[in-house]
Amino acid sequence: MAACSQFLFLLVLLSPLPAITQRETRHEKFLRQHNDFPKTDSHLDVRHYCNLMMQRRGMTNINCKPSNTFIHGSHESLDAICREGGTHHSENYYDSNAIFEITACRIMGNVQKQPCNYRGRVSFQRIRVACQNGEPVHFKSPL
Repeated sequence: MAACSQFLFLLVLLSPLPAITQRETRHEKFLRQHNDFPKTDSHLDVRHYCNLMMQRRGMTNINCKPSNTFIHGSHESLDAICREGGTHHSENYYDSNAIFEITACRIMGNVQKQPCNYRGRVSFQRIRVACQNGEPVHFKSPL
């Protein structure tokens, strides 16, 4: 009986955890990298916001990602761009009909090594995304 319990315990320890082995989909990656709704820590100035969010969202782990834009709209409003909430632009790109608050973060200087230091800019505008299976998978640019 003890050997069976030890075997089951060892089996549980050695079996891969779903969260670790499961890769994020392109849509999940898009949301992780670009969606922040409601906006995190709105009392922070834009530079601190960018430094915090780039780190939290895993874009400073090895090298500093040179730039990234966070969109402050709900998942539903972003998904809608690929359907009734957007206008087809070209290929699989759609332009939002709605205006979104966005925070554009850019690395300061030409250094992409740790520690990462970003500057940011907040604006309100329409955005362009690439869609796949009715969901946004890539942020193209503000319009």
